Amino acid sequence: MKEILFLSENDLIFINSILIKKYTPSEQIGVKEPSLLNSAVNRPKQSAFGQDAYSTIYEKAAALFQSVVQNHPFYNANKRTGFVGMVTFLNKNNIRFDATDDEVIDFTVRISDQQNKIGIAEASTWIENHSRSAT
Repeated sequence: MKEILFLSENDLIFINSILIKKYTPSEQIGVKEPSLLNSAVNRPKQSAFGQDAYSTIYEKAAALFQSVVQNHPFYNANKRTGFVGMVTFLNKNNIRFDATDDEVIDFTVRISDQQNKIGIAEASTWIENHSRSAT
């Protein structure tokens, strides 16, 4: 199996900074809770008893996306950062994501609603259904 390339904390910090500077420059930039950022970056890598907790690339992408969106490690732009981080993670692993703006907004809002309880299985299926190999 091909080695998976993960995002770093600095990758997500850079994404967050760029998004705020471009779309909402009056918002505060920065990490609000470093431990939540660390958790989000490392969640896709988790394993137990030698088995990956998230076995597919799409489950790993969903874990990253969900962690950033729901846990709010940044002062602002957590939903945007979670989405762009997820797409960047897929791109680094030669997977292209394709969905309409309305689909992305709807799903990102649904992921952010912790009462909605969208799990990794549903999120990863949605991501996979909107992805294709770049090779």
